[in-house]
Amino acid sequence: MPEKNKFKLYYHISDNSISFAQIFKIMNLKDRIETLVSLGQVITNIPEDKMQEAYYHNKWFIDDNIKKSLRAIKKEFLNRTKLNNWVRQYHLSDNNTNKTIGIIMAGNIPLVGLHDLISTFISGHNAHIKISSKDKILMEYILDLMYHIAPETKNLIKTKERLKNIDAIIATGSNNSYRYFEYYFGKLPNVIRKNRNGVAILTGDETEIDLENLSNDIFDYFGLGCRNVSKIYIPDGYDFNTLLRVLDKHQHLKEHNKYMNNYDYNLAIALLNKDKIYQGEVVFLKEDISYLSRIANVHFEHYSTLDEIKNRIQNDEQLIQVVATKSGNIINFDREISFGCTQTPSLSDYSDGVDIMRFLNLKLKKQ
Repeated sequence: MPEKNKFKLYYHISDNSISFAQIFKIMNLKDRIETLVSLGQVITNIPEDKMQEAYYHNKWFIDDNIKKSLRAIKKEFLNRTKLNNWVRQYHLSDNNTNKTIGIIMAGNIPLVGLHDLISTFISGHNAHIKISSKDKILMEYILDLMYHIAPETKNLIKTKERLKNIDAIIATGSNNSYRYFEYYFGKLPNVIRKNRNGVAILTGDETEIDLENLSNDIFDYFGLGCRNVSKIYIPDGYDFNTLLRVLDKHQHLKEHNKYMNNYDYNLAIALLNKDKIYQGEVVFLKEDISYLSRIANVHFEHYSTLDEIKNRIQNDEQLIQVVATKSGNIINFDREISFGCTQTPSLSDYSDGVDIMRFLNLKLKKQ
């Protein structure tokens, strides 16, 4: 049977032929890759009413952001060549394992939890996922696509309100939920994530195009992702005028009431506190040592030498998700990338720098 017709077989099996229980058992690594590639072929064909439903449940999920996320997922996660190159790095089981992995997903940006699911699925484990209420519509849409492409995935990927009888856990949340996850799941093999933020370093040599790329790192998904830049290191004597002018090109943000309400509120607080700020039309910059900033606000801090910043970032590595620079290689930080690339991670760009595939395929084998 030609490979391209392989998955169509599952819709035409009669009662007298192979049972679905038997079909579920034969999904090997090649099948799993083929399922993801097939998903990539249809993932961006999302119906308009589905996007409207997602927006109704989460007003941050505007159409442009949903489409942007789906395009990035298709390009980086569901490409056959990239998938094959990725899995070659690991000793994956050809057939499905008997391990069940619990996945607690975040919902701050569209489909942010999909990488954990893909990693678990491609590793051959069963996935029991607790979907964030903020991202319920889109994630269930993706699961329905997978179930349609390969019905046997229904036995491998299940949604759960409560995670029980699992062998390991991958959980993403806030600093507060981190303590909760540690309490309930700390005895299991785990990867538990908490708040991290994106950082950018300016040297003063950036062109306007460089700053436009940086502005996307700041504003993509309204700045709600852990990979978004929320803090900028600025050289002493830096002139903010060009940066603010470039940031203010994102006039479309004015059309989003929720974003602009946050801008007005957070700006008012900064003014009342007499913080040192540089005010733009859609964002304001505030001098602050913290990496975590409010919506429509980016923190900045001055520096004298790059060595000073390099040492600080290395010391604060546990608070930083990614560092964006003009060249992507000025401080030799493991998760340093070029401006404009923070929200298009590859399969190997693991959150918090923790290799989920090694966790799923090496550590769990020792259990």
